[in-house]
Amino acid sequence: CFLFDSSQKTWTDAESSCQTLGGNLASFHSTAEYTFIRELICTAAGSYPRAWVGGNDRENVSETVWKWSDGSQFDFTNWRSGQPNNSGGDQDCMEINFGDYVNDVGCRGNSSSVCVRGP
Repeated sequence: CFLFDSSQKTWTDAESSCQTLGGNLASFHSTAEYTFIRELICTAAGSYPRAWVGGNDRENVSETVWKWSDGSQFDFTNWRSGQPNNSGGDQDCMEINFGDYVNDVGCRGNSSSVCVRGP
């Protein structure tokens, strides 16, 4: 079950909201899952706004070690060209809909989000 939340929250607050609902920020492990989540956002919002998903490297020194907040294996590679780049040294959270890609951004900004809860 997926839920698009248009309210503006930090990544941490968005993850907490998803956990309150019994889930996490969304993870995706294939192009089909990624496309499904993009289309879910478009259907709900009428466009493709940037939104938080569960990818993050908040606990890692290296920008190359990303994980999903739900604990599943991080195996997605559809980053925008040149990303993740950790610009400014604090881009530790993932947003979807940076063009047709995902992007690393600072976790303290406010954005909409996508939650997922298991069956």
